[in-house]
Amino acid sequence: MRIISRGTIRKRTNQKDVRKVGFEFTVVVDGKRIRRTFPTRAEATAALEAFKNETLHPVSPVAAPSSITLSEALDRYLQLKARKKSLDEDERISRVLLVEFGADRPLASITSAVISDYKGKRLAIENDGAPLSPAAINRPLQMLRHLLRLAHEEWEVLASVPRIRLEKERQGRLRWLTAEEATLLLGACRAQKNAALVDLVELALFTGMRQGELLGLTWADVDRSRGVILLEETKGGRRREVPLNGPADAILARRAAAGTATGLVFKTSSWYAFRAYWEAAVVAAQLDGLHFHDPTAHVRLLGHAARCHAARAAGPPGHRTLAMTMRYAHLAPEHLRTAVSRLDDVFTAPAAPVEQLVREDASKTQ
Repeated sequence: MRIISRGTIRKRTNQKDVRKVGFEFTVVVDGKRIRRTFPTRAEATAALEAFKNETLHPVSPVAAPSSITLSEALDRYLQLKARKKSLDEDERISRVLLVEFGADRPLASITSAVISDYKGKRLAIENDGAPLSPAAINRPLQMLRHLLRLAHEEWEVLASVPRIRLEKERQGRLRWLTAEEATLLLGACRAQKNAALVDLVELALFTGMRQGELLGLTWADVDRSRGVILLEETKGGRRREVPLNGPADAILARRAAAGTATGLVFKTSSWYAFRAYWEAAVVAAQLDGLHFHDPTAHVRLLGHAARCHAARAAGPPGHRTLAMTMRYAHLAPEHLRTAVSRLDDVFTAPAAPVEQLVREDASKTQ
């Protein structure tokens, strides 16, 4: 007999929009914690009771392994992923899978041989005379593999999961930006007709924040009194504090003075408002092939080295792992700001590759 806890219901509030309220039930089944969120407390309460009843008194699966179709499975999959940021991409890939395998195809009939045949067809496709990239081949296969694992392990409508072999992908590129190149880039940005572009690029260079994080940045996320930016939603799914050095704080002060310090810091969350001006600046600075994420990525490497150095210096003694030290690093943000302040003169000093600074910071952590 399965062991299930009594279960609890609690109110959940969106940190960025307090008007968005939900109610979450939490229940433990055989030692595994399960959570579900609903718009109202009544719905959460009803769902909790239904879940407990179904768990304690299971019935036969809604669809037998031989009858559930790919279309039905994908519908169920997309419902589970409804809150993913990449839902649009999942929906696009699901349409590709439906065309390739057939909407009414029984899920159990998608065997390793069938998948291998599909992969072979994709490998033979050419796009403008060039074969599809390994990533273009792998993304649908990864989603299909996840779907099949859910059907087997959680939905219990699939007897086994066929083996899926992915294509080997190359490591992502690293584009280093020297101090001279950064100076040329900022000069070209200032020459553009979009006055906010230089603030956007400069703040990216001094903080290492990603494009989406910058465009989604609100004044509520900025705490200049503490010298930090608090990011609630990051690519890694974890809250992150970004320390502000002098130039970064000056940029924010300039943005605040130019308009009301409410809402979005850059007034829009759309990259299309900046894209054409950015591309023109890259061409003018003769930095062909530079992407917005390239310089910010290597600044994040420098920031990582600085954070590790600050955490080791500031963390309480006796920590057995670096992860534990990093957990306490937020208690001494002044150390973090001191470490990150090394970026103050990076873009005005004699040209030195930023990777050299990364090595220097990394060597201090030894």
